[in-house]
Amino acid sequence: MVWCGRGALKARWVGVIAVLTCGGSGSLSPVADGESMSQDAEVEARRDLLDELDSWPRDVCRRELPSVLPRLLSMYQHSESWIEHIRILRIIIDMFLPHMNHLTLEQTLFSQILPKTIKLFDGMMYELNTQAGELSSQNLEIQVTLRNILQTMVQILGRLTECVQHVCTTQDSIILENIHSLPSSILHIIKETFVHCKCQTFSRLFSGRPILSRSS
Repeated sequence: MVWCGRGALKARWVGVIAVLTCGGSGSLSPVADGESMSQDAEVEARRDLLDELDSWPRDVCRRELPSVLPRLLSMYQHSESWIEHIRILRIIIDMFLPHMNHLTLEQTLFSQILPKTIKLFDGMMYELNTQAGELSSQNLEIQVTLRNILQTMVQILGRLTECVQHVCTTQDSIILENIHSLPSSILHIIKETFVHCKCQTFSRLFSGRPILSRSS
């Protein structure tokens, strides 16, 4: 996809942000019903913008970081789709994190995305625990659902791993205060994952049901 001009991109961002903040949820005023996008058009507009960003080279990401990052963070906060969450998170971390000042990572990034990311992970863990209780070799639908949840959780872990690697490989000294949301979020995920695995293992051992295998 060819990168569009800055003016065109800005116009498209304005349209999407207007939709995201209508109804009093943001700083912009609500638009009239006749002027508002349908839900499908809103989803398509966001998808087009993410497609656009996916095509950006490194120098463009660096130059446009101050204007694009706040809008990406707004989209991340308003999104209701797991798939869209993961895609926005990937774009932010893969394409824009390398160009951020490590002294302001907590304020500009970690404090903005990690609470929502942890909430997303906890929601997936809840769904995993709920669905796993009904798992059987005959229930293919639940197997597919569990596999999709696990794959999405792995993607979240991958993005958080990239954050840790970025912090660990920086040439400058890192003060914990500048990244404090990151270690606490990682510890939360480790704890919740351990508790889930422990509970599921004991539950299946005492119930006589097979422990979740690779095939499921």
